Amino acid sequence: MWKVVLNKLVQRKLEHIPNPDKERIKQAIRDLEDKHETLDIKPLTGRDAYRLRVGGLRLLIDVYEDEKIFSIYMLASRGDVYKK
Repeated sequence: MWKVVLNKLVQRKLEHIPNPDKERIKQAIRDLEDKHETLDIKPLTGRDAYRLRVGGLRLLIDVYEDEKIFSIYMLASRGDVYKK
C-alpha cells in the first residue's frame, strides 16, 4: 500500500473547491493508496513528476518508489497547472 502526502497549499485549495469536485478529488486521493494502476496518471514532459487528471482539475505528483509515497504538490485547473 502506498502513502499519499498532501502539500499544505493543496490542503488549503481543497477546502475551497465546491463539493461535487471536492469529493471526486478526495476519492482519487484515496484510490492512489491502493488502486493507482487504474487512475489516469501520466508523466509530465520535461519534469520528473506525474499528473493525475480528475475532471477539469489536475494534481501534480512526485513519486518516491523506494518509500512508496505519492507527494501531491499542486492542485489547479487544467489551464493553470502547467504554467509554472
